[in-house]
Amino acid sequence: MKHEWKKQENEIYGIETKPCVIDIPAWKYIILSGSGNPNDEIFSDKVAALFSMAYNIKMTYKALAEKNNKITDYAVYPLEGIWSMDSEKNIW
Repeated sequence: MKHEWKKQENEIYGIETKPCVIDIPAWKYIILSGSGNPNDEIFSDKVAALFSMAYNIKMTYKALAEKNNKITDYAVYPLEGIWSMDSEKNIW
């Protein structure tokens, strides 16, 4: 069942040939917020902490499900980024 979420959320994660606007449902996310260069070491450290937290939540949830004889597991989604420019002078 690896990457089953790709099939379930194909409308969101499917490949499009042209840019388009999609509606993302209200989900719970773990996010990083900040500013600066994503190539800086601090960004890498924050991403590592984010994935560590996400996998800890996953394994805790899975252990509780197994303890209660429920078969419940989920995939930790890949990292997604939303970037913006502070001003138009930075474009191109």
